Order: sequence, then structure tokens, then C-alpha cells
Amino acid sequence: MPIDINSLVFSKLTDDSDVSTFSCSDSKDLEDFLRNDAKTGQHEKISTTYLVHSGTLLVGFFALSMGCIKSEHVKSMSLEIEDPPNNYPALLLARMATKDGLRSQGIGREMLKHVFAVAFKLTDQIGCRFVKVDAKKDERTIQFYKKNGGFVRITENDDTMQMVVDINKISDQE
Repeated sequence: MPIDINSLVFSKLTDDSDVSTFSCSDSKDLEDFLRNDAKTGQHEKISTTYLVHSGTLLVGFFALSMGCIKSEHVKSMSLEIEDPPNNYPALLLARMATKDGLRSQGIGREMLKHVFAVAFKLTDQIGCRFVKVDAKKDERTIQFYKKNGGFVRITENDDTMQMVVDINKISDQE
């Protein structure tokens, strides 16, 4: 089913939000997070989850939290900061998923645009130099983040690759 990107509506998850129809067969842990943990994380002020609807259809979601990046992990990025801090402030894209059957229609790209808009607001209010994601270590996911925002790898483990994008690089493109 084609989705009109211009019809997407972003809203914060509430206690009344019905997320039971969301399915993500590629990652049951993302589906489980939305159904079982997102509201708790929000109540405990650990993360904020945003739902993305096209009409009444829940087409995607993402969760945001605060994070940081060790200065040593981004030394190669030529940040041109005279006295770099030990840690840089970062907005953590903790979770993001598009509903089964709706991938490759631009929904993920639109969600990232919203994430970047939040990061720009944070930059003005409290400081935020990076957007960070712990991407699943599969080629499709990694290529998505590289293509849609210019994320680069900084560290990895067996399951995930930590990727970041410098806010200053995004603002040049927006």
C-alpha cells in the first residue's frame, strides 16, 4: 500500500495510544519495545517515543533519549574544536522502525528528518553536537543511515554498530 509522505503525522506516544497493530517482522525486539516498554520508558523519563501515522494507520515509530559520545571516538571527524570536551552531547536515536509492508517508501527518511529537527532544537536550548544510533549490524540498516543523514561508524560490537552524524554537517544540507 503506497503511503503519501505528505500525509504523515508525528505525535508523542500517550497512555491511550493503541500500538497493537504495529508489526515489524524484521525485528521483534523493536515491536516488543513499542508494545511493552515504550510507555514505561516515557513515564520514567528515560526516552520519548514518537508515533508516525498516515491517516489512522500507524506506519512507524522512533524513540529518543539523551546520550554522549567519547571525544576519542570522533577525533577523525575533523571537528576543529580547540579544546574538545571528554564527551560530546548527543541525541540518541534509541529505536526506529517502519511497519511491515511499508518500507522503501520514504517513511524512515521522514522520521530521521523529525529526529534532526529535535536535535536542532536541543542545540539551541542545551547543546547537542551529534545524533547517535546503535544500528543493527545488517547491511540494509547501515546503508540506510549512511544514505539518509551521512552517519559514520565510530564503534561496533557483535550485534550493533554505533554510528553518528555531526549536527553541523546536517544543518548544511537542510
